[in-house]
Amino acid sequence: MAEELNYVTVKFTSHSSPNDTVIYEDVSNELERWPTQRHAEEKCGDEEEIYDDVRSKELPCSVPHIVQENLSKISLQTPATLAAYVLSVLCVILMSVIIALTLHMNGILAEQHRQNINLTAQNEYMRAELEQMSERAQNLSRERDQLNWTLGQVSRFDYFPVIDYCPQKVLSLCKPCANGWLQFGSKCYLFGHYLYYSSWKTWEGSVDDCRRMKARLLLIESQEEQDFVTNHTYYYDDDKHGYWIGLSKNLISDKWNWNDGRNLTLSFWRKENYNLKNSCALTTKSLTSKSLDNWSKAKCDMRNRYICQTHAITWPDPH
Repeated sequence: MAEELNYVTVKFTSHSSPNDTVIYEDVSNELERWPTQRHAEEKCGDEEEIYDDVRSKELPCSVPHIVQENLSKISLQTPATLAAYVLSVLCVILMSVIIALTLHMNGILAEQHRQNINLTAQNEYMRAELEQMSERAQNLSRERDQLNWTLGQVSRFDYFPVIDYCPQKVLSLCKPCANGWLQFGSKCYLFGHYLYYSSWKTWEGSVDDCRRMKARLLLIESQEEQDFVTNHTYYYDDDKHGYWIGLSKNLISDKWNWNDGRNLTLSFWRKENYNLKNSCALTTKSLTSKSLDNWSKAKCDMRNRYICQTHAITWPDPH
């Protein structure tokens, strides 16, 4: 048999009126009648006081109304929330892409820097190689010119005096000048320092003697050459004697010419008051003067020492 329960329902009316009353009602119902009757009598928001447990609670509103209200709020908040979420995701993706690109660019720059260092080193190496090759080319060109010069000078001889120039009979070891000759620049000079009058020559005899040795009587082309000749001549006999040079006066033109046909452009004459016809030139040596102006005019049949001149068979070293 179902147990019968007694409930006391207390309902409070508004206290805004002094005539408010409290109604007490004793209700006796069976257990199965309670939910239906309660749902019909109670309204949303009414408070129920249960004095047995001394508890107070607020009755919930109807579920469909709450669900509809929550769905309305969600529907209003979803686009903004979704947009914010999408923007957040896009920002994260964009930052990730930027970081990735930055790292990639840093890697590319580092690789380019390494390649630039390698290229710089390679350029320096190639520049050094090029300089070495250029120096070798210059050396080969100089050796070629020296060889061509030597062959050209050797070809002047019908019978080349190998012993005089190349004692070891090796072309690369040949001397620029024969034995007894002195080198100055690209020329060789033979100073005929003969002590006896019988070995002295007239101007024409000096020309012929030099020609037999594949040379010519001295021809002065610069002050440096005149200085070299002056330093290698000696005083002998008297002030009127000296060394024949390849300069003579032309009887027809009355001009001084070198024995290779060139006109006189550079001269070192002594101060003299006489002028001789058929004159030839001497370079003299004074005991009292070291002046380079030491050319003297003399009769061509006068006997004197002489100076022969020829080209060196090897190219002069500029160093």
